[in-house]
Amino acid sequence: MTRAIIIRHGETEWNLAGRYQGQLDSPLTPRGVAQAEAIAKRLAGVKFDAIISSDLTRAVRTGDIIAGQHAGTPRLIDAELRERAFGMLSGYTRAEAVAKFPDVEQGYLSHDPDYRIPEGESLRDLYERVAKAFNAWADKYPDGTLCLVTHGGALGQFLRYVLGIPLHEKRAYKFVNCAYTEFTREDGHWLLHTWGDAHHLAALGAEDDI
Repeated sequence: MTRAIIIRHGETEWNLAGRYQGQLDSPLTPRGVAQAEAIAKRLAGVKFDAIISSDLTRAVRTGDIIAGQHAGTPRLIDAELRERAFGMLSGYTRAEAVAKFPDVEQGYLSHDPDYRIPEGESLRDLYERVAKAFNAWADKYPDGTLCLVTHGGALGQFLRYVLGIPLHEKRAYKFVNCAYTEFTREDGHWLLHTWGDAHHLAALGAEDDI
């Protein structure tokens, strides 16, 4: 059995500004650092076989803070755990995108799983990429416990993969920065154990879905 504890990165400056981050970088806010420190404290007693993050700065920083509680544990980077590539929408707020690229923004909001943002990815592209990545790590550590630091969109598509939620269905779940999510893979099948548990963030106040 592979145990996979999956963490969304801490809050970023662009999360607060409501900008499409995609595969561009935005630094963690002070609150984002505090969130990463809180999940690191929660995970301090877990013995990991590896701590893996996307190669984007916000995920790397969050993973490094978690790794600070796990001296000697392999610290690995996987670009396949990146957020969806938002292409020409990257860096814009929704209002800016509507004004500058109305057709592209409309395509993005259509929930068509095969709509590919120009210079970016479709939902299906993301779904297939992250499913392949998580399965590859489970194959590499078939009896291991992993911490994987990724992004909201990537985590959401993996949830759809595990639970069989159709790609065209609108999202009916929340993303919380540095919440605790756990899956296991047993006999080739993924099981969801915990989604978005954020009790370790209570001291930081109300949490938004950003």
